[in-house]
Amino acid sequence: MEAAQADAVVSTVWYSASDNRREAFALRYRGYVNAGLIEPSPFGIYTDPYDELPTTVVAGLFRRGVCIATLRLSFYTPGAATSAALPCERVYPQVEGIKANAGGTVVELSRLAIDPELNNTRYRARLYAAAIRAGISACIAMDAKHLLVATQTKWRSFYEHVLDFKVTGPAQFYPPGDVPVLLLERALDDNLKRRIAKNMFFKLDEAELDDLRTRLPALIESRTSQAAE
Repeated sequence: MEAAQADAVVSTVWYSASDNRREAFALRYRGYVNAGLIEPSPFGIYTDPYDELPTTVVAGLFRRGVCIATLRLSFYTPGAATSAALPCERVYPQVEGIKANAGGTVVELSRLAIDPELNNTRYRARLYAAAIRAGISACIAMDAKHLLVATQTKWRSFYEHVLDFKVTGPAQFYPPGDVPVLLLERALDDNLKRRIAKNMFFKLDEAELDDLRTRLPALIESRTSQAAE
């Protein structure tokens, strides 16, 4: 029984823009090819320029040493020397106003991918939620003030009903592929934190947040520090 429980454990690894993220990018590639969003490539990975920004971190969710889900977080902090455009800005003009009124750090959660070989629908849904939980945990740890998610329309109800996100504009074609993608947003405020605390799956442990508060700032700043040396 204990062996079975250990086998089911999913752990999260966080990567900076200067880390080797091939496992996460290879999973993203396989997921996108399987979904018909991109064509097969001999390189076997999928990345875009936003992956290389020092304000980007990538999460890899691992089970039995294999990356089975991945998510990207892109941070924008007004006035910060390392702040860059968010990936969704080139598609959704509403983002400029959201950034202006956020009162602090804005984070876009994007590039979520799940191992296409996992075909249990219920497990895939839980893994999707686990990836989002990891992302929101990181956002809370980094004291973000506003969240953005660009997602396919089929996931709209999850964000609306579980986390009370709101659609901020009509669906657009968000590269890659030609699948309609909605932009959802909400403040990362006390209301969201209370909502998470009441949800047994999303409920966060203070020790977990303390660990992220220790690790994540260094990941986001490491690329900038290296460039300055």
